[in-house]
Amino acid sequence: MAHAPMSLGKTLVQSAFARCGYRIVRTDPGAQYRPTSADARNAADLLQKILPVVQHNALTGEWPTPAFLEHYFDASRLAMARLLLDRCDAEEVDIAGKRVLDIGCHAGCLLRLMRARYPDSSLFGCDVSDVKLAMAKRACPDAELFFSALSDLPESSSYDAVFLMEVLEHTVDPETVVRRLLDIVSATGTLILTVPDGREDHLPAKEYHSEFESYAGHINFWSPESWRYFLARIAPERTLRTGQLPTGHLFAALSTKNAIR
Repeated sequence: MAHAPMSLGKTLVQSAFARCGYRIVRTDPGAQYRPTSADARNAADLLQKILPVVQHNALTGEWPTPAFLEHYFDASRLAMARLLLDRCDAEEVDIAGKRVLDIGCHAGCLLRLMRARYPDSSLFGCDVSDVKLAMAKRACPDAELFFSALSDLPESSSYDAVFLMEVLEHTVDPETVVRRLLDIVSATGTLILTVPDGREDHLPAKEYHSEFESYAGHINFWSPESWRYFLARIAPERTLRTGQLPTGHLFAALSTKNAIR
């Protein structure tokens, strides 16, 4: 009997929501986003393109091995890239027909998905590994690829959309990196960033790479709240939109008001 008032109150709330066309459902806060069958197909297609570049590494053990890539570029990673583009579309970030740069393009995962979604865009990608660039060339043959560290990006370049996925958490000075990237975004362009959710990220720093001022693992950890404050402090003059992708990764888009359609 002691629980009757609580049960009655719960029933009344459910009924009120039902009259408005809503239904209350129980969710599991620890549930992981599940990739779709399309994500699995995209992952398989990408691997089919890039694995020949590193096939000999299966015998030598040189990085990256085919086994590593099959583990790394699974359906979940392709889902994350797809959901990032979905979020950009929802936020009305102008990508179609624009000059787009993917920094740290790795094996061309995001470039490949962008080419399918925005066939008229001019795609560019850069990385600090010749092997990664060779894979990216197979993944997205018509993208213009070049070797460059974050600190060496040409200052004269200008892009309408600049992507930096899962990189800031590795860098020694993420604030300087963000400021540097804003310098190569066009006057009406957008900088798109993603990082892991710091509340769930437990990857250790691992080895330090002095030439790139970064760690192989993670040294920066942002919560959804601190992520927004971090970026708002760096670029108070920019329109800032932040949030989380269904995979849990933190998202941000920094742009001028004219960049929003």
